[in-house]
Amino acid sequence: MKTKMLLPKLLAIGLALAPVLAQPAETSVFASGLTGPMKVALTKQGNLLVTERGTANNDGRVTRIVRNGKMLAIVSGLPSGIETTGAPSGPQGAVVDGCCVMHLTIGEGDMLRFSDAGPPVQVPNLTGSVSPIFSSVLRLLFSKPLDQLTAGFEMTPEDHGTLADGNTVLLTNAAGDKLWIRLVVDFKDARPDPRTNVRGSNPFHLISAAGGQSVLVADSGQNALLEVGTGWPRVVVRFPPVTQAPGIFPPVSDAVPTAVRHLRDDKYLVSLLTGVPFAPGAASIQQVNAKTGKWSTFIGGLTSASDVLVVGSAYYVLEISANLQAGAPGRLLKFRNRNASPVEVATGLIGPSGMAYDPKRNAIFIAENFSGRVIRVDL
Repeated sequence: MKTKMLLPKLLAIGLALAPVLAQPAETSVFASGLTGPMKVALTKQGNLLVTERGTANNDGRVTRIVRNGKMLAIVSGLPSGIETTGAPSGPQGAVVDGCCVMHLTIGEGDMLRFSDAGPPVQVPNLTGSVSPIFSSVLRLLFSKPLDQLTAGFEMTPEDHGTLADGNTVLLTNAAGDKLWIRLVVDFKDARPDPRTNVRGSNPFHLISAAGGQSVLVADSGQNALLEVGTGWPRVVVRFPPVTQAPGIFPPVSDAVPTAVRHLRDDKYLVSLLTGVPFAPGAASIQQVNAKTGKWSTFIGGLTSASDVLVVGSAYYVLEISANLQAGAPGRLLKFRNRNASPVEVATGLIGPSGMAYDPKRNAIFIAENFSGRVIRVDL
């Protein structure tokens, strides 16, 4: 079960509950009107880049939001299709390298469907996908720094096909700036699985690896942390099913990685949302050594973790819901250290799926997938 499968179910409940809950920290709406915002990244000058999954009409976007809240769709026309549960799936994670390079993950889109007969298992989409480059990582090279762009770039379905063929797409915007896009890796759309029949790849988040020669990808479909460099993608760790407490059915759930962050040296933190039955206390933050693949629980006892940040000596954990079974809204937790009890920094969040910390403003910016907003939390 993936994060996106929760979105339609909790939307109405989250919208109803959020206005009546008090906010422990000073929060404000920084931007609104986005279409399924997923993850947040910072440009070199501290502006926000927000990925938008779109409406399943190949209308995914990456939008820049400057300090006064003004928005510009940097890249539009990105893949967006209906995934297995009826929700859109498109651009998910973005990371900026220097002034002009962005790596972007594209979710699994409409590559799979639930079988019409028998138990609810997944099968390949035999009617065809709206784009051939779902479950992929793209590299975008801009001729001008992202912070200086005054016009965006528009992709077409034909461009998707060009990328799938292994060729570079060159786009020009209204200001005459250039954008080169290439496909770094196209993960397997369907892999045999004993529990689900087939399992897709859903690259949910990524960051640049400490050495700068590769990116680390949290794949919520394959329950894995991957390293993507110049060769074939390497599985750093494949997280096993999470065992539930006695009496909870089903007895195990998927791990569902949702974000990866650098901790120190070769060590990284990976947030695990977990899947059905979304039991409180089953989610966690895992520490992973990217070189050896060894991993261990860093913070346990969480509920539906969708992101994690390291800010100074503290750890901030984003939960898409404080109690998924009850349809509760999400929250931002602060851990003074990994063994400390959490403090609620912000509550009443409406489907929070990603966040970024801006040290200049000492604020965390949170993408609310259900509401289409970006929330600012001043620390």
